[in-house]
Amino acid sequence: MQKDVIYIDTEDDITNIIGKVKDSEGKVVALVPPKRIGAIQSAVNLKLVHRAAEQADKHLVVVTNNAALTALAGSAGIPVAKNLQSKPEMPVVNELDPEDDVIDGNALPVGEHIKLGGMAVEELDDPAAPVVDDATVVGVGAALAKNAKEKIGIGKGAIAATTAHARTKVPNFDSFRKKLFIGGVALVALIAFLVWALVFAPTANIVITAKTSPSALSTQVSVGTNLTTSLQAGTIKAISKTSTQDVSTPFTPTGQQNIGKVATGTVTLDPTVATKLTVYGGQSVTIPAGSSVQYNSLSFTTDAPVTFSDSNRGATNVSVTATQSGASYNGVSGAATTSPNGTNATFVSTSGGTDQTVAVVQQSDVDAAMGGLQTNSATSQAKAALVKQVGSNYIVIDGTFAADTSAVKPSPAVGQQSPDGKATLAGTITYSILAVPRTEAQTYLNAYFAQQIDGRQNQKVYDNGIGSLAFSTPVANQGGYLVTATATGKIGPTIDATAVKNYAKGKKSGEIKAYVEAINGVNSANVTFSPFWVTTAPSNTSKITVQFNLNG
Repeated sequence: MQKDVIYIDTEDDITNIIGKVKDSEGKVVALVPPKRIGAIQSAVNLKLVHRAAEQADKHLVVVTNNAALTALAGSAGIPVAKNLQSKPEMPVVNELDPEDDVIDGNALPVGEHIKLGGMAVEELDDPAAPVVDDATVVGVGAALAKNAKEKIGIGKGAIAATTAHARTKVPNFDSFRKKLFIGGVALVALIAFLVWALVFAPTANIVITAKTSPSALSTQVSVGTNLTTSLQAGTIKAISKTSTQDVSTPFTPTGQQNIGKVATGTVTLDPTVATKLTVYGGQSVTIPAGSSVQYNSLSFTTDAPVTFSDSNRGATNVSVTATQSGASYNGVSGAATTSPNGTNATFVSTSGGTDQTVAVVQQSDVDAAMGGLQTNSATSQAKAALVKQVGSNYIVIDGTFAADTSAVKPSPAVGQQSPDGKATLAGTITYSILAVPRTEAQTYLNAYFAQQIDGRQNQKVYDNGIGSLAFSTPVANQGGYLVTATATGKIGPTIDATAVKNYAKGKKSGEIKAYVEAINGVNSANVTFSPFWVTTAPSNTSKITVQFNLNG
């Protein structure tokens, strides 16, 4: 409810005050008197103002702290507020004693005797008083004064008037302010929603299905970490991803070795006829130390050289040592089955060989233990973890997956004995795989399919085949791998998305659909608006999207 505030000057008379009340636009009118109360210092004047406000369908409030004026307002049935922010209240008026005297008009303050239209207030009871148009202040004053005098009589009449005024509804300024605030917030919210709904929310989506034809790629390319992507060179840059795994597994050596003492003995070397002829001819012949002498499967070597010359032309004894430990080398005697070149050898005797067998690590033992580490399951898990590490932004070349076990060593080493008959295979396996970044693959494919439509007007590459690109049959070469790259792209008509957007501005879906489907190479079009209340495409092309579906 709207409120107007009227500040009363000391010079304002009752007609001016009534005029201001009637001219006010608010439903609630607050009268603020000056320190010197002026024209509203009498009950009759207040009643005249109150009646004028009621006839104009307005609620009157007097803003004052003056006790006398508060009492007068209460007797006139007008609520009083201590200030413009406080809640108006109806002052308590003492009921009149039925025996009180009737108010003497001559005793009223000067303000009561103001002439209204040539008539004094005392004359308002005259039945012959003329009735004037309600628009004039004189007529209003006369009518209100007469009604006021009827209600402020003596005795029970005065009590009735007071009771009636007590039931007058008091305007609630706090409630008015709260309702005004809530209404303002609601209005702002409504405006904001309308701006969003009509300006920012509307969008249009145009889906165009184009007629396309497949175009295949199948060629050999070199991929490697040190290469640069080039269609002309047939190369694509790749990256190598690696991971490591520490492994350790025990195994039992299956090899055996006799570490007992070796047998020793004596062998007689008798020069052959040819050797003797050489010596007779003045030449010497030397049989070097370490020359092999065998008796069946038993092998011995000479411990010292033997020289045949003019001074030594006959048989000569030389000590020999068995090549392996074992008692089986003892007691050998008789003619050797194999003699050093240029001699005939005869074993005199051998002895001292003993047996002591220990476990020895063989390569076959290591291979078996390594196979236990590199099971299909373990390899698959390692590969899956490595591919996950590579990520979706890369195309993995499966055939390049490798496991480097060169750092995995047996302890004891191959050929070494194990005193306790136990051994361990331990170290780090390094897994690696080659992958092509999708950005590099895109560069190669874009160049390839651009070459396919070179010279063909009104053609466009809709799909460069990145989704179907695969690398197979990798063969290691210098600096990387030679692989076969395959992919299928799609080529179709050129459609200007910007032109479609510019046409669609402000158009209905049917108009847009007809325009798009008339373009050569378009199979169909679908137009949707959002939110549901939108019936035309936005005028801002940034709110319009164009998507292409491929047919073929």
